[in-house]
Amino acid sequence: MPNLAPYHSLLVSAHVVGVILFVLSHAVSAYVLIRIQSESDPDRLRQLLGWSRLSLTVAGIGFLIWFIAGVVAGFSGNWWTSGRLWIWASLAVAIAVTGLMTPMGRMYLNRVREALGIDPKTGKLVAGGVYDAAALQSARESGRPWLLAVIGLGGLVILFWLMLAKPF
Repeated sequence: MPNLAPYHSLLVSAHVVGVILFVLSHAVSAYVLIRIQSESDPDRLRQLLGWSRLSLTVAGIGFLIWFIAGVVAGFSGNWWTSGRLWIWASLAVAIAVTGLMTPMGRMYLNRVREALGIDPKTGKLVAGGVYDAAALQSARESGRPWLLAVIGLGGLVILFWLMLAKPF
């Protein structure tokens, strides 16, 4: 592997920019998850779900920047082979939080999309956008947005602590 040490500060900066982009854009989807609980107007719900879809695309870009720059910065700082475990713990936390939140959030939003007559894969209306009011109510009530918020914010706090304190 080439010597990346001269680029370490740049890589860490890119990592932080990726985290900021991820968190800010992901906040839109978090808002949508919480807002769905109290919104019943189908057109407004469709609009909220559109915002969520777009924000998660941007969050995905932020995640890629964050993840790739973080892994490469770990090499440029010789953290992966230093015998210190904080970087490995950070990777495990990121994978665990992503593994928990992604299916929970996606399945919930997809239930709401389907009840609104939206194709979950494309985000487009199907069958003229006809929706089933009972199915929509059931889908809206099936989510646990506050649990997702606790998992996400808790993971973020743990990651910040690991990155800043490098405790072990």
